[in-house]
Amino acid sequence: MKKLHLLFLLLAAVVMMFSVFGCTEEAAVEEVEEAVEEEEAVEEAEEEAEEEAVDADAVLMETALAYFDHVAAGNNNMTNFNDIKEMVDEDPESLLIIDIRSADDFEEGHIPGSVYADRGEVAGLMNRIPKDKPVFIACFTGQNAGYTTAYLRMAGFDNVTSLFYGINLGWTERGGFDLEGTGMNHMEDLPEVSSPGSPEEEILWARAEAYGDEIADGQIGFIPLDAHEDLYADMQADPDSVMFYDIRAASGGDHDFDQYYVEHAVNVPFGQFGSALDEFPSDVTAVVACYSGQTSAQTLGVLRMLGFDNARSLLYGVRDGWVERNDLPVVTP
Repeated sequence: MKKLHLLFLLLAAVVMMFSVFGCTEEAAVEEVEEAVEEEEAVEEAEEEAEEEAVDADAVLMETALAYFDHVAAGNNNMTNFNDIKEMVDEDPESLLIIDIRSADDFEEGHIPGSVYADRGEVAGLMNRIPKDKPVFIACFTGQNAGYTTAYLRMAGFDNVTSLFYGINLGWTERGGFDLEGTGMNHMEDLPEVSSPGSPEEEILWARAEAYGDEIADGQIGFIPLDAHEDLYADMQADPDSVMFYDIRAASGGDHDFDQYYVEHAVNVPFGQFGSALDEFPSDVTAVVACYSGQTSAQTLGVLRMLGFDNARSLLYGVRDGWVERNDLPVVTP
């Protein structure tokens, strides 16, 4: 619109030049073309300067650091199943539950009022996620929900948390709550209610959508239970081939780092993990492990948003997986 307005003014000036100064047609046209080219060059330079002002890598890193600062303030980005059950019973319209288990599992039984989306679809449906009420991500055990919660919160949805221990281990096993079988309620049928609110959020949404594509392609980064022993063997054979971050608390509990740990592990508690980002390796397998795999999955999500495709999360964690399910060796000081 600005260019058209400018062109109109210049054409008017051409007419005046013809009438007042008797300029040749060729000279007048050349003047107009040069002026338009100059204006286009100025606008291109302004656009380039604006793009350079928003550094994508810097935005991602700043958001990642803020994520761990939020954790350090006492927020683990998980909500207990008892609290969610109370909200569902009181007013199911006051919250949104996104179930990312398989479609078959959802149709067989799900939390009342929840909607389904494949774990690789959620990022592409962010415009269906409201920002004015609590949103909970639910999977089987809380681990797929962990990385989903991480990238959604980084994309600006600070009202999103994951269902603690998921539907199988949390809602039904620990909570003892029933599921309803009402067929399919797909997230894509929800109205569009959100969009990026700033150039920074545009960057974060774009990265989250790309990450969603990686998830859909199976690039999740979990080390399953049956691969824990292989990981242990690799670390014993060559400790430098794996960087193992244990993000449990340093001390204070029966299952904290000072009580037992995987040999060669480095302790960087969850809320302090931002301090490890500047020197996070990209040339070796980097494993993140916690108690049950839920907060390490969140950490994995942040790392994958930053582009660390070498990052892995120890499925079920040190306590519930490495020790309880696999009975693998640990160091006990």
